[in-house]
Amino acid sequence: MKKKLLIFILFLITISSIKAQEKLDSLNITNNPIVFADVSFGYTIGSLRGLTGVFSLNYQKKNNLFTFRHLEIVKFDDIDFFFIIPVDVESRRIREYSMLYGKRIIKEGTSYHFSGGFSYNTYQQRKNNNIIASESFVGFPLEFGVSWFKSKKERFRILYGLLPVGKPTSFGRAFGIKLHANLAKRSYVGIGLTFGLGWHKIHKNEI
Repeated sequence: MKKKLLIFILFLITISSIKAQEKLDSLNITNNPIVFADVSFGYTIGSLRGLTGVFSLNYQKKNNLFTFRHLEIVKFDDIDFFFIIPVDVESRRIREYSMLYGKRIIKEGTSYHFSGGFSYNTYQQRKNNNIIASESFVGFPLEFGVSWFKSKKERFRILYGLLPVGKPTSFGRAFGIKLHANLAKRSYVGIGLTFGLGWHKIHKNEI
């Protein structure tokens, strides 16, 4: 939990710095960077079948994509309830921390990417709050995805995209689909819907 909080804080600091720089650069009508974060929710099969959540930070230079990815798979084997309160839970879980490098191609408001890299992974089997099995291993993560985002600068929208605020900006949302995999001692492959936020393309000299 502390690691996730630290990563999130570092990301906010980075985004704030980039946003401040973007405001300064806008005086000279310069181009924005490509920096974005996304989360994905889906299902994974392989050594462990279960619900999957993915969080990633991405930076693109030309068509080179650099990604930090945190993935977590959870499988609930048995749950006993007292009324509606779970009192006896057996579960298995895989956590992945990985660095990936790949290529990302942008066409108007659509992008395609393929990446591979190196991962550190942990596996745990729990009964209630007790760990009954645990191990760690390395792997070779892979990822393929497609996403859609605005092709031109627009005003950012809040309240589920209903209310536009501020001036037209390159900062915005994205939606997509990702295929993820990890070749390791406990290999797996899965798919998920992705929701992103950040600068997804360079908007050249747009006012």
